[in-house]
Amino acid sequence: MRAGWLIAGMLGLAGCASSGDLTHRKPTFRASTAKLDSVYAACVQARWAAISPGARIVETPTTLQVVVVNATTSAEELLVIHSRAAGAEVALYERIEVLALRAYRDSAKACL
Repeated sequence: MRAGWLIAGMLGLAGCASSGDLTHRKPTFRASTAKLDSVYAACVQARWAAISPGARIVETPTTLQVVVVNATTSAEELLVIHSRAAGAEVALYERIEVLALRAYRDSAKACL
């Protein structure tokens, strides 16, 4: 019986940890690029896939997003890309801001 409650509680907490939760935080990195949003997203996704094979591009009605997920949260790293007339604006949101995960940030910067 306890195991059932524990599993239900864990699932409830996992549901709270969505990519939307990340965007309520301050981005760890913001920038502009002259590249098209799709070109920039493809560059970042390729580099992030080398770090985490599950990295993927998600298209929303207003943005492109590059997302890295893990087993317990729906988004560990989230790069939101807003298309502009001359390129794109980007914002990186990270669940945990540590030196070990800096490769994601460096990759986002390298693709600018």
